[in-house]
Amino acid sequence: MFRLIGVSHAYDDGVSALEDVSLKIPRGRAVALTGANGCGKTTLLRVLNGLIAPTKGEYFFDGARIDKAALKDARFAKEFHRRVGFVFQNVDAQLFCGSVEDEIAFGPRQLGLSEAECRARVDDCLKLLGIEALRNRAPYATSGGEKRRIAFACVLSLNPDALVMDEPLAGLDVGAQETVVELLRSLKAAKKTLVFATHNEALVREIADVRVGMDSGRIAAIEEPPRSREK
Repeated sequence: MFRLIGVSHAYDDGVSALEDVSLKIPRGRAVALTGANGCGKTTLLRVLNGLIAPTKGEYFFDGARIDKAALKDARFAKEFHRRVGFVFQNVDAQLFCGSVEDEIAFGPRQLGLSEAECRARVDDCLKLLGIEALRNRAPYATSGGEKRRIAFACVLSLNPDALVMDEPLAGLDVGAQETVVELLRSLKAAKKTLVFATHNEALVREIADVRVGMDSGRIAAIEEPPRSREK
């Protein structure tokens, strides 16, 4: 599903964040990106989601080349971002509506779905994330953990083929972490493609089929986590 060939990326200040990254992620696999802060995990996730383009190399999603030219095509970009959902580490960056209900319905409405279908998706996602009580709350007035679950609900309302997540358990208490881990288990069972950056070793062992270790913008190792070998 995802294929990167010799991908490098340097920011406008000249700082190189990725160096010659080549990686294949088949459909339905769960891949954990690990490594120290600043090793390139978040930059790689942003490339996968089309938020930034490679400075060098090639990136393909489901056979289609993803570059600046492709993402300037509004129809193509809309469908690409429907199929590849992104949950930011700082979820405040993706929440902007006046209520949680409108936040979750925003994506489906942009797709032109009927209001009945939008309401059904909102109801399903609120229930799935256990946040029914937040329906009429303003997202900015919720806790950090609640915001993260709202962000997941927004992404899932589009029924993406792949989820790209930066530290999906960040800011969550134990109960909320269990909710998200159970959600990821369900998505994995449904053959969704999952790519996530994390420092949480328990999450890697529980969810990942493959660990991609990164160091200084490069892939340092690709291996199966211990739990995956036991399955």
